[in-house]
Amino acid sequence: MKKNVFRFVGTGLAVILIGFVLVLCGAAQSQAAAPNQTYDVVVNITIGEPVSPSWVRLFKELEEKSGGRLKPTIFWSQSLLTIPEIPRGMATGAASFSNMPTPNYPDVMPLNCRILQLPFLGLKDPIESAEIYMQLYDEFPEMREEMAQFNMMTLAASTIGMYDLHFVNKTPVRVPADMSGRQIVPYKLEFRPLLDAHNAAGAYIPPGQIYEALERNVVDGYVNNWAFQGWFGLSDLMNQHVQIGDYGAFHEFYLLMLNLDFYNSLPEDLQKLWHDTFRAGKGYVAMWEDTLKVVNNEKTKAKAKGDLIVELTPDELKLWRDALLPTHEAAIAEINKQRGDDAATRIYNRAKEIITQKYGS
Repeated sequence: MKKNVFRFVGTGLAVILIGFVLVLCGAAQSQAAAPNQTYDVVVNITIGEPVSPSWVRLFKELEEKSGGRLKPTIFWSQSLLTIPEIPRGMATGAASFSNMPTPNYPDVMPLNCRILQLPFLGLKDPIESAEIYMQLYDEFPEMREEMAQFNMMTLAASTIGMYDLHFVNKTPVRVPADMSGRQIVPYKLEFRPLLDAHNAAGAYIPPGQIYEALERNVVDGYVNNWAFQGWFGLSDLMNQHVQIGDYGAFHEFYLLMLNLDFYNSLPEDLQKLWHDTFRAGKGYVAMWEDTLKVVNNEKTKAKAKGDLIVELTPDELKLWRDALLPTHEAAIAEINKQRGDDAATRIYNRAKEIITQKYGS
């Protein structure tokens, strides 16, 4: 399956997230045990952001534990590949490692980037959610094959956070009908039918333009996580936050990707080291912990300046859930039609089974 057009749904974190990309730099040097593996780490944020230190530490750990055989050079702020270029960069071998945000590729890689991200699927703890994704990835060859078409494999996953609704004014939004007449950036395919049903306009605004759009009243709200507000400097504009329960309406993921040729070129001990550092050792947890710091900081600032923080009642939550659950069937049918098989149905059903076993119905 090949796609020539990327539909950018995005969480709004696409431009600022830490999309790490490692590139092989020149010919490998020989060593008695194994060749050096030199790669470039491209970080799509400015150095000093709250999410940067843990990732610098992880790649330093790789270098030290490999005895210097895995040596990173870090480039900041999209110096090598932009977010939309990542899959093609991986496919051509330009990149050896990347941190890939799933909201940007729901059509290109729907099995990995859309199914588990459906609203009200039942995900709760963000770290457990990442581990559920990896369980599905291990169980279903179709998910691995979807990545392999771009010459890459998922090493580990991390969540971006829980997604709620945020508005510039304090006119309360408690139920879907309260969105009538609003201009909202959904940053999520499955929210579009809900907006249409309640006479609310929804349009994609690139994250880099969201501040201006809100300031000029082009839009008055968006669906995203609290960290988005901090990353794009929106704290002074936003005045209402509708929290969709304890875990948000849905989760999105960062997938930590390795180029298959790069991975296969490594000796077994270095392959194991990647797994031990990021997956078995749960190094990926660092991304969520750093994001959580931004989330908590934004919540503290919002309370201090008197923002309206709406806590929905169980009955109100049910209205949102009932409105969004039907989007699951449509999404799964669309993916199956696109692929010409029933892989989406099988993965979706298995995801629900795992989630029910873990959390109950």
